[in-house]
Order: sequence, then C-alpha cells, then structure tokens
Amino acid sequence: MSRERTREGDGGQRLLDAWVPPEAAGTPIGCLATTFTFDSVFFEEECLGRFVRLESDPTEDGPIYLLEREEKLAQLGFAGALVDQHHCKGNRSLRWDLLRVSVPGGVQHAKISLLHWSQCIRLIVASANLTPSGYRLNQEVFGVLDFEPDGTAPVEVLAAVIDFLHEMLQNNTDLAASLAERCRGFLAGVREAVDSWAIEASKDVR
Repeated sequence: MSRERTREGDGGQRLLDAWVPPEAAGTPIGCLATTFTFDSVFFEEECLGRFVRLESDPTEDGPIYLLEREEKLAQLGFAGALVDQHHCKGNRSLRWDLLRVSVPGGVQHAKISLLHWSQCIRLIVASANLTPSGYRLNQEVFGVLDFEPDGTAPVEVLAAVIDFLHEMLQNNTDLAASLAERCRGFLAGVREAVDSWAIEASKDVR
C-alpha cells in the first residue's frame, strides 16, 4: 500500500516534507543529520523513508515494507546521525550509522540535515530534534537550501556547513575511526559533486 504524504495541522509546510526529494533530484546517494535528542525508529521510518521514497508502510505492509526498506537503504553510499552523547541510544541498523558526539563542557545542539541525491544536495537547518515531537508537535522553525547543477544557491553556505561537520568529527576522538571515515567520505562526495557542477556550468558559459 502506498504511504500517504499528506500535510497536517493548518496546511503549512511540514518539516518532514523537506526529506522528500524534488522531482528532478535523481537517485539518493546519502545523508548526514545532527541532533540533540533522537528517536531511531522515527529517523529510519519517517526521515530515511522519505529520503529514499519508500512506497510501503511499516504498520500496514509488514514484510513488503521490510523488503523495500532493505533494498533501498542498501543502495545508499552512507546514512547517519550525529547525536549528543547523552541521547545517543535506540535501535541500531546495519543500513545507517548512529554516531555519539561529545562536546567538552557542553552538548551537541545543532540540528542540520545534509541530503545528497545525484542531481540535488539539500541543506536543512532547523530548531527541531530528530524525534516525533520535534517534527510533529512542537512549534519549530526551519530553512531549506537546494544546491543543483544549474542552481543559484550560495555554495559558500554549504562549504561552511561541511567545514563545521568536519570540525565536529575532528573534535570527537572517541568516535570509532571507521565511522568517522565514512562520514568524511560522504562529506567529500558532497564537495566533489558541487565542484563538478560548477565546472560543467563554467563550460556552458564558454
């Protein structure tokens, strides 16, 4: 059964809608999100489900959903969540990484989601945690920037976010080396995609 993506409440745009790819986004490559509090089931079923365009429903379609989820998540190069050390818990998955972030004398409070499809890179900056209450019940704000091969979004903003995420990884020496390396590989892929789009655009101008 196809999962409905209807809007709730007063008809305003929902934050979960930002995880749905635009029409010409292409195939999903990977994603990385940061949060303070975290719900692993919500992240997998609602956020990643929209990111890869799952058509089945976990509560209604049972085995069909499990098969589709495994097939589509297995095609991702990387998916993960950087979560504050005090809230890094929940069911783990072989298809995405849960990474514990420690901040000396503080907490990891950033809420950034970086979504990469083959023809679109989306940056979501929000006040909401990756939880049902954060996305569905609380009064929250968010902004979205799409970077595309022929787009005009400010690439320097994306570069600054990538630098911030690299710094977060660098400052967390207790992260498993393999996990940190997968994150860095994803961020490098985002940079390379944007750089290649810029090169193609300059060729078109000439």
